Amino acid sequence: LSIYAEPVSSPRSSWTISNERPDSSLEDPLVRRGKEVFQARCQACHGDYPKDRATGGLLNLPPMPGTRALEAKYQGKLPALLEERTDLTPEVVSVFVRKGTGSMPFFRPTEVSDEDLKALGAYLSRRKRP
Repeated sequence: LSIYAEPVSSPRSSWTISNERPDSSLEDPLVRRGKEVFQARCQACHGDYPKDRATGGLLNLPPMPGTRALEAKYQGKLPALLEERTDLTPEVVSVFVRKGTGSMPFFRPTEVSDEDLKALGAYLSRRKRP
């Protein structure tokens, strides 16, 4: 039994346990895989949330703490949603995932494989400024 996620060429991600279909609008299989990794490992903290909901979850904590922290940090100068950013590079994504920052924990290769991290970097850096 491998401790790493299935390879990028796999038709489904080993992280994905939902019934979501792969995003067919993403042509690159690596980028498509990166979206699966984001949805499984990052979206709980860095996803979008209903702006009219102040609290939620088991402990009545604010939803999406990563998104909220980035909103406070950037104050509208950069998008708080990672999926909307145009300035991220695979290298920057890798540093934040492996080293963590502030309240964001770091993730070991047994938690997010190097292959999945490469895919995540490809997904989050797919949008570049013109």
